[in-house]
Amino acid sequence: DNVEHPDLSKRFLPRGAGTKGHVPLTARHAPPASADRTLLLGCFPPSESVQLLARIAPRHVSSPRDAAAARSLVETLGNLPLALGTAAAYMRRCDVPCAEYLERYAASEGRRSSSSSSSSSALPARYGESNEHFHSVASSLALSVNEIEKENPTACRVLRLLSFLGPDLVTKAVIRNLLCERRRVDAVAERRRRDVDRRRSVARATAAVALGIGASGALRLVRRNHGGQAGVVAATALTAAALLFVSQDSFLFDGHSNNQPDTTAPSTPNSFSSFEYEQADLVWDILKSFSLISVKDGKGTIHRLMSQAMRYSQSDEEARGNVTICIDAMRSMWTFKPERPDTWKESQSILEHVKSVAAHSLEYHDLSPEYILRAGQLSKEAGVFSAMSLNAFVEAQASLEMSLKLLDIGAAKRKRNAAFQKAKAETLHELGRVLRYQANYSESEQSLREALQISNRWNTNRKGNDPSVRKGIADTLHELGVLEVKKHNLDTAALFLQQSLDMRRSSDQCTSDDTHANCASTLHQLAAIHVARKPPSLEKAKTLLQESLSLCQQIGQRAATLKQLARVSIRQGFLDKADTYLEHALELYLELYGDNKLHINIAAVKFQQGALALQREQLEEAWNHFSECLRIRRHVYAYARTVGSREDENPIHLEVSCVLHELGCVGFSQKRYSRSMEVLRAEHDILEKLEESATAQSERLHQARLTNLTWLRKCAKELGQDDEVNRLVNERTAMKKRSARPTEGQAAVLQSDSVTLQWKAMECRALARTFALQKQSSGKNDIIEREKLTRGLDELLEEITMAPQESMKRAAAQFRETVLSCIDKPMKERRI
Repeated sequence: DNVEHPDLSKRFLPRGAGTKGHVPLTARHAPPASADRTLLLGCFPPSESVQLLARIAPRHVSSPRDAAAARSLVETLGNLPLALGTAAAYMRRCDVPCAEYLERYAASEGRRSSSSSSSSSALPARYGESNEHFHSVASSLALSVNEIEKENPTACRVLRLLSFLGPDLVTKAVIRNLLCERRRVDAVAERRRRDVDRRRSVARATAAVALGIGASGALRLVRRNHGGQAGVVAATALTAAALLFVSQDSFLFDGHSNNQPDTTAPSTPNSFSSFEYEQADLVWDILKSFSLISVKDGKGTIHRLMSQAMRYSQSDEEARGNVTICIDAMRSMWTFKPERPDTWKESQSILEHVKSVAAHSLEYHDLSPEYILRAGQLSKEAGVFSAMSLNAFVEAQASLEMSLKLLDIGAAKRKRNAAFQKAKAETLHELGRVLRYQANYSESEQSLREALQISNRWNTNRKGNDPSVRKGIADTLHELGVLEVKKHNLDTAALFLQQSLDMRRSSDQCTSDDTHANCASTLHQLAAIHVARKPPSLEKAKTLLQESLSLCQQIGQRAATLKQLARVSIRQGFLDKADTYLEHALELYLELYGDNKLHINIAAVKFQQGALALQREQLEEAWNHFSECLRIRRHVYAYARTVGSREDENPIHLEVSCVLHELGCVGFSQKRYSRSMEVLRAEHDILEKLEESATAQSERLHQARLTNLTWLRKCAKELGQDDEVNRLVNERTAMKKRSARPTEGQAAVLQSDSVTLQWKAMECRALARTFALQKQSSGKNDIIEREKLTRGLDELLEEITMAPQESMKRAAAQFRETVLSCIDKPMKERRI
């Protein structure tokens, strides 16, 4: 609704449905390139406009005179429904016939014109071609606001404050907080005024005493000099100085009171008096009766054009003051704590208000640094919430970038201010995390390294004595480690994570719950590295995960650790234990996210459940789990879908390609070769596009593409598509040749033979696991699985022979010898 710029919609359009369905957009200006898909909605025709007035205020347009006035009024208001609704509500609320309303409207317009003869030219540029509509709303609104001001000035103040919040989800709780902050600001101003009056009284009394003493001294001086000229001059000068002091006391104390920022505003929830409750109810009813707010299920909505008109009607000084009140009101209502899911729902109800206030804070660069800092911190919190609770990564990035803009503005006013530098480091840290979620690894690293640089500089300045700065450094080192894990730079990742863990354990607060939770998170990531290594250290990973589980009490972290334990158990062959871990993890995530079941972490559990079902050869169940995972990831990563593409419904993201690959493998095992090939082709397209723009993970993408081509070739072969088989073989061969040629500036490139060897070793490992887990040590199934394994080991030997001398070759040879030595052993020994 109300798209202000055509490019804005591209960031928020849902893309998971591909070519199915349509998304209607409303805007005040039609995009020039979309005339064939645009429906222009004009205002009401005059007859319908009059009908609207008669429907809302039937008694006030019933007489012939009022009916004629109604026809004139709808023409004056440009037949705009919003302005007509406001006018009709005024007539009904004030019991004014339409003819009298028209007279009042004309008088009000005359006053507005005389006070601002160039209001049209003064309109902000963003109103563009809708200036006429804006003036219609502003004119009808002005009449209502004047009446509200007479009836209840508090309601008028609240309406001005609401214009800086989001248009939706306006509640009585929001109004109570605004009233409370307004009352607190008024009380602070009154205390300052009294303080100035007291100082002025003291100054005047002091000046009067000084004047008396000065006059007495001057008189004695004149007498001593017998009225001489020198005595008269000295006396005159002394008396003038005393009078000057008296006259300047107003200058000395004026200006000291109102221009100082209020640093007493609490960031804790407000406690309300009976005044706030009574006034909130009264304001609510007044705004409803004038149709300035529409209410459904206890939640109000103020039209955006109405809010714009209210903001435009305020002077810069008044607007600045109202923005600061809104900032403090949102701070008092914002209770979000990442570790406390019970705070998430309440914070979501004011999320759009927080984002709106932060955006308006950018418009007033002359806000005090304290309020710029508060607005920047609010915007950062909104970004963290959007990413963590809603998986809204694009919106989270926008909030974090807005926070950085605010902090830069504030830092320019307060050079080398610790609060701004610390806040900027925290925001850059969160931005790096969000960029990682979006697979923008290079930008993520840049943001994190800048955060680390700022924190290290301040840690040096404080000589390492600030625990909060050291905690920030440990957090950023942890995040850099996670980023390197995603890039498969495991040694670098382990270095960052170990540094983070050492800093956390050496902290003075190492026994606190918060530090335990952070240590648990780092242990979890270190375990992931041991799982990802070739060959994996599964027992070491299991030990780290169990230690992590013993430290962490947070729901989300426990669920993540249980999921990773399930992954380790699957690879160790303990499938029942893995199933239990995954069930517990899913229960915790559902408790954490509530109604938001389309969450990235739930998708990760579904992926592992699919892998477990595939391991058990429960193919239909595996297909269902992977399909649910794909559905969630398409929703979460919808922003990564190619803009304008109507054929590809899959976002261009590695996580999506991974689940597509697993679906292709399941489909192949089900002998649904056509379906399998369709899914694998979708994976092929994603990997191809990722590799074109990849600045990292080139090795992982290259290997994934080779694997994808192998499975596509298998499907084509089963379908009897010989030409397709040959094409895929040629494409794979060409890829191997390209990877064998070192590129300029590279010290070494992963050889294509090593990639093939790695894939073949993984394939043999899967065959060995299946063979080891046979329920019978003899029989037809055992013979079939044994033949598959033997054939696989023979193919592995060929790859080992062709591979270059490196650790991968030695590890594959050792693995093959181990499997061969156990292949003829009984089932019990075989599993060990």
